[in-house]
Amino acid sequence: MANKGKKLSFKNLIFNDKYLIVISLILAVLVWIIASLNIGTDETRTIHVNVPITISDDLSKQLGMQYYTLQKSVDLEVTLSGAKYVIGQVSDKDLTVKFDTSNVNRAGAQSIPILVTNKSSTKDFTVTSVYPASLDAYFDVEETDTFDISLVYNQDNVADGYVFGSPVISEDKVVITGPKTYIDLIERVDAEVDFGKEKNLKESFTQDCTLSVKGSGVEQNYLTLTSKNDEGSLLTSVSVTLPVLKAEYLPVTVNFEDAPGSLNKKAVQVDYSTKKIYVGILESTEISKAVLGTISYNDISVGENKFTFDLDDVQGVFLIDDNDTEITVTVTVSEDYEEITVPITNSDVSITGVQKGKTAKLTGLDSTNIKLIVPKGTQLKDSDLKIKADVSEENEDGIYPLQITVSDKSSWVKSTYSATISIE
Repeated sequence: MANKGKKLSFKNLIFNDKYLIVISLILAVLVWIIASLNIGTDETRTIHVNVPITISDDLSKQLGMQYYTLQKSVDLEVTLSGAKYVIGQVSDKDLTVKFDTSNVNRAGAQSIPILVTNKSSTKDFTVTSVYPASLDAYFDVEETDTFDISLVYNQDNVADGYVFGSPVISEDKVVITGPKTYIDLIERVDAEVDFGKEKNLKESFTQDCTLSVKGSGVEQNYLTLTSKNDEGSLLTSVSVTLPVLKAEYLPVTVNFEDAPGSLNKKAVQVDYSTKKIYVGILESTEISKAVLGTISYNDISVGENKFTFDLDDVQGVFLIDDNDTEITVTVTVSEDYEEITVPITNSDVSITGVQKGKTAKLTGLDSTNIKLIVPKGTQLKDSDLKIKADVSEENEDGIYPLQITVSDKSSWVKSTYSATISIE
């Protein structure tokens, strides 16, 4: 009983079989827990990776095709398997991402598998899944073509009594590059004007309009649109100006040139197949007549002379009613006039405009007879004509027009004439 009441020391506990067993069990459990956390069963972890889309040019060389995608990069969810302390350290730098085109052997839309593997030499883990597992791409021969740009707008979006004039568009054509299949499907390229709340317009309207490629089955996102005027410059929209014009009926008229100075107006009658045309004009302009064009008296003979004018060529107006596209002007010279012929020679022609230090010589006339339209009974001779050729502006062929004036101010020259002149 000598040891009664004494406390057991730690040393005594260690060598006590009962306590040694308990401590060993506790330590074994701790070791098992630690080992399970660190080197036990593999765990999983998902990381997010953004990868630029790159497909080897080898495919283009082998098949003569390009690849097209709707995105420049892809976001991947990559699931990893491995020891917890290992996969916790994995980043995108430890991964290799490839786009598998080994099965691509034709044109068209195809699904390209995305392969992700471990490229680390120090971290032991496995890639168990990738989402998305594939990439949608389109493979085809690349083609380039040029298309007209069609302007689409509501032509009734003007106030009463007004019309839209000819649109002004910054680019009238667009160059499109992309898969041949889609290029062949393109029917047109539209630039649509969105007026928004703008109604009953009386002033010009300007807007940047987005280009829209039209055609059944066309995927515009696969196409590249560039400017025809500024080669290589991307073109997604065009600037459009719609002039707003006042609608009016204007009388038509023509201008005359080379008319005689003392013409008896009663002897010449001018008639129009259409006397007025429905057109749009800018309110700021003072246009009271639509000038169809010019008629030279050199082209007018005795009797009826018909001249046709295209209304699209009329300046300063916008044709609204396109039922009439041409107007015929009839110039009638009464029988009070007649056609006569006056002979001329080289000596009757004076040469003007010869440069200093040079000489000019008339070597031929395209006609030795000049036709004139004169009042009946008028007697003219070659001395009643003044004929000159101006050579101040030399030309290579040496042919110069003759300028002919008639002493009788109510007469005019029929047709035009020229002379061949050598200048040395």
